[in-house]
Amino acid sequence: MTWRSVARQDGALTVGAQSVKILLGLVGFAVVLAGYLYPVIGTEPYTTARFPGFVQGILTTLVPFVGILLGYNAVVSDRESGAIRLALSLPQSRWDVVLGKYVSRTGVLAGTLVAALAVAGALVVYPFGELALGRFLVFVALAVAYGAVWCGIGVAVSLAVATKRRALVLGFALLFLFVLMWDTLERALALGLSAAGLADEGLPGAAEFVFALEPGRVFTRATAGLVDPSRSAGEAWYLGEWVALALLALWVVGPLGLAYARFAGRDLS
Repeated sequence: MTWRSVARQDGALTVGAQSVKILLGLVGFAVVLAGYLYPVIGTEPYTTARFPGFVQGILTTLVPFVGILLGYNAVVSDRESGAIRLALSLPQSRWDVVLGKYVSRTGVLAGTLVAALAVAGALVVYPFGELALGRFLVFVALAVAYGAVWCGIGVAVSLAVATKRRALVLGFALLFLFVLMWDTLERALALGLSAAGLADEGLPGAAEFVFALEPGRVFTRATAGLVDPSRSAGEAWYLGEWVALALLALWVVGPLGLAYARFAGRDLS
């Protein structure tokens, strides 16, 4: 068996789960609803190049949540039950198992995002909107990459620990940090440095760069610079759209690669 076989088998099981259907339906409904509301409550001109700025907040909130829930039990559930030892007794490697599960779970989220954004784009264009096809396709690709980031983080969590409970706790800890607390931590640090007289306004460049590494901010800057002509990624070079694109690629491969390096040498008994 190869990773493709694992992906097909795991994909069928994943899509068949009622909880997964609810999660994917939530993402799809929210994106399509945004496409319906944008021409109603958004600002003119109504174009698919400016729509990403309207729907981005929904994606940066829901996609991390769904990605973690899709990925956190990908490997650890088989490890906890002992099924992974049976799987590895077949002619397939640990990498085949991990890659197959990552591809299958990323694929179901990516398919949902592509379909929902296609419908939302049609709602933006009809009847008075404008289609900027090239820019919109870039946005769809960025949204899929962002989904791949969080599915990768979810699978990485699944590789890093030995039980589903620990994987779920670690996954939600990362959600809490990056999605809910990141802005608060940045503001707190800025206020602390200002009160100590170490910074006049905002954060020093090094600290600003560190906070800019958060996946949602990377996705936002890449979208602003590459898709929406009314927005810009940032003035500093390290806040530019091409740097953001490179960082998004690193987020896709980095967490999963590091977690696999740890997983590859561990005893699964």
